Amino acid sequence: MTNTQQIINNFSSSVDLTKSYTLAELTTLLKSAYKSSGNKKSADGAEKVKKAPSAYNIFIKEQMELLKNDGASPKDRMRQATANWNKRKAETKEPVVEQEPGTESDE
Repeated sequence: MTNTQQIINNFSSSVDLTKSYTLAELTTLLKSAYKSSGNKKSADGAEKVKKAPSAYNIFIKEQMELLKNDGASPKDRMRQATANWNKRKAETKEPVVEQEPGTESDE
């Protein structure tokens, strides 16, 4: 069954044919049928697997929760969280040791 057929089936099952609907009510029913059908399968029919969040996503989510209590606007919280990420990234980055050509390292 295609996604369109699934939406139509969901919509028609939610409509009571004995009741008279307004355009707004029908629109709401159609939107809910569309959202409930969802495209949870890939083109070959296999279930889609949700991508794992990156370290950045996890860090920002945690920072936004911590900064929520500061009373700052969401824009300011995001700026602060991004600044914290950049600071953390700079701290964890190993310094680059440049060697002159022709010298060997002691490692």
